[in-house]
Amino acid sequence: MIGGLPPDPPRTLQLIREVKVDTDPLTVAVEGEGIYVGTDQGKVLKVDINGEVRTIKSFNAGCYDFVVGICVFDQKVFCLDTNGTNMSLRRDNKIHVLELETGTLLQSWAHANIYNYYGSMTAISNGKIIVADVTNSRLTIYSLNGQLIRHVDCPQISSGCVCICVSPSNPDVIIVSDWESSQVFAVNLTTGAVLWTNSDISEPQGVAGYGSEHVLVTKAGGRTQLWVLNANTGMCRLTFRGGYQSPNVLF
Repeated sequence: MIGGLPPDPPRTLQLIREVKVDTDPLTVAVEGEGIYVGTDQGKVLKVDINGEVRTIKSFNAGCYDFVVGICVFDQKVFCLDTNGTNMSLRRDNKIHVLELETGTLLQSWAHANIYNYYGSMTAISNGKIIVADVTNSRLTIYSLNGQLIRHVDCPQISSGCVCICVSPSNPDVIIVSDWESSQVFAVNLTTGAVLWTNSDISEPQGVAGYGSEHVLVTKAGGRTQLWVLNANTGMCRLTFRGGYQSPNVLF
């Protein structure tokens, strides 16, 4: 979530700088002046204010693990790790809890999802971690120490890339970006109701709350594209289309 910003949506899109990393970045989180990155080779990276990159954890055990969710809370990094592309080796994904600065593994637990598509499938709200379960088309809510609280059925979730974020206007609402169905929609975690659906964006991917009233949505492709949606209605406010996006670049 991009907080501390004015209620009006952004009016311009300008590249400030690029940070090169050695593998494709899939999901990011910001804590203070540090950026934490999950990659397609099972790595968790930290980028400091000077753009220096270091690996704080690697889950790669001989095949391509994807870190498809990363959140920072209470001096800990919570990340969702898949188990690679080999179908015979697939198992439940795992949520790992790392010490913020050192990457020391503090705790892990299984998450009943076996898909390893790209995505950003974790969010933290109200002291709980919410994780997309693509296999079972639902959102799962855990305590921060791994206790299962409940599942929220979400049949709109398809079998491809899924990204989620907390709505900036309601901490009990999760915004879901579903690449396969070309939909972005809002789910109330208490009732399970879908509050709105936006089908304007073909194959959407990354989502992030902006300020207190807007959601930013992007998609894969050679051109940087950004849609600004109203967080309460899903209506599109603005669209930006930029230039060519280089591979292995973290914006």
